Amino acid sequence: MPNKIHIDIKDESDFIQTYNENKVSTNLIDYIIEQTTVIRKKEQIQIVVNKKCEIQKNCKEMIINGLKEELNKSRRQRKKNNIKQICLLILGITFLFLSTLVSEDGIWKEILIITGWVPLWETVEVELFQDVAGRKKRKIIKKLLKCEIIEKSDRNEKYLVTQK
Repeated sequence: MPNKIHIDIKDESDFIQTYNENKVSTNLIDYIIEQTTVIRKKEQIQIVVNKKCEIQKNCKEMIINGLKEELNKSRRQRKKNNIKQICLLILGITFLFLSTLVSEDGIWKEILIITGWVPLWETVEVELFQDVAGRKKRKIIKKLLKCEIIEKSDRNEKYLVTQK
């Protein structure tokens, strides 16, 4: 039996963005992702959209597009993190190399060593903390893009089942 993520839409403003009516609300996408984090790896997921108001838009298509947009945003952030890591790595290695050129032990050599190690540790921090969270989010979104989306309309008592 699949786990269900229930979404009750009481007003169209619950579903669409405030300034762009062609996009699903980012709060709704965040809610769906947050609800998926408690579901185990191999379990199936269903998104059940219970429309309690008249919405002229295709809920399934808008949710899928919103998830794809969130996935692309996460991928762009990963690219930024990779560029940041490369820059910090080059900076750290440069300062450590400069510290080897200083012939006498003293304050300048220590300053160059510390200045070299800080960007190197920052590189490790970005990899361990920021990228791990991003990878988890991308994995959840990919799973959500494959799940079944069910639209229910309380107004007409008809049920629309759509499969991705």
